[in-house]
Amino acid sequence: MRMVEKKKLLLIALLIGGLLPHASAQQTQSVMYQETRRLMWADFEIVAYGPNRVRLAEAANAAFEEIDRLDQQMSNYSETSELTDINRQAARKEVIVEKELFDLLKLSLDYSRSTGGAFDITVGPLMKAWGFFKGQGRVPGPGELTGVKDRVGFQHVRLNEPAHSIRFDREGVELDLGGIAKGYAVDKAAQILRESGVRSALISSGSSIYALGAPPNKTGWPIEVRDPLAPERRITSLELKDQSLSTSGCYDQTFKLGGKTYCHIMDPRTGFPIDGMLSATVITPRGVEAEVFSKVVMVLGVEKAKSCLKQHQEVRAIVYYRQPDGGLGCAKLNF
Repeated sequence: MRMVEKKKLLLIALLIGGLLPHASAQQTQSVMYQETRRLMWADFEIVAYGPNRVRLAEAANAAFEEIDRLDQQMSNYSETSELTDINRQAARKEVIVEKELFDLLKLSLDYSRSTGGAFDITVGPLMKAWGFFKGQGRVPGPGELTGVKDRVGFQHVRLNEPAHSIRFDREGVELDLGGIAKGYAVDKAAQILRESGVRSALISSGSSIYALGAPPNKTGWPIEVRDPLAPERRITSLELKDQSLSTSGCYDQTFKLGGKTYCHIMDPRTGFPIDGMLSATVITPRGVEAEVFSKVVMVLGVEKAKSCLKQHQEVRAIVYYRQPDGGLGCAKLNF
């Protein structure tokens, strides 16, 4: 699950002084709590409003602890995580999986089937073959790539739902939840805050966020998306309330070789990095879905993504791509 931290496309436009009303009873009733912790190799931030700062801090701490628990369970870089144990043993025998993790694996495979393999949690060997795990890009040879592709594909994973067990059909298959775990963690954090009585909060992992309610005296949380070709420039403004947003992009984790730039987002079906797409910002009710479809849209490209999202009307996407003349193209899907 560990990934080199991407440059943030999201600018959380929290103008703290402007979010609190200056001359109303709400000003004395609502306080702000803000905290950032380094988890899942990303900066998770919680900004929350409520009448009691101590209770906001307690709720935020419980949410952070849940994110840390998920990281320890789902990290494929930890020698002691449950995911690492699955990757070690599932090619040789059935491995019983804790129910929550089993349910997430089942959901991931469901997304793989419904998107024709554009999203796939077995893509890790391809990331290694192209050098993205260690930050040293390389182009694998045809023979090497063929061997790696034989170990990639959701069809190699067998789930036994009654037993909550998993089995791989060959050696070398690995699971990597880096493309879904942050969205899932953001959802879990939002659930904990909501159950703790928090009605206004923004949970952010940098690339995935959840907007719970709205700040005091506002109709939603203001979010700004940056230009993938000029990160210092704000290109799109959005307002979120009780929704999730996730952005995937080709801007930081890239390498150049032979005059060509290679992006870290892989097409699991071809074994090659995607080409031409620059970023996809997806808005959905759930963080896990937003994170998945931000990858799916990047892999499919604009036209095929349009067709795919016809079956997912709850998913909205803002897509930026490179035009033939080198300029920036934009498409809005399901808006």
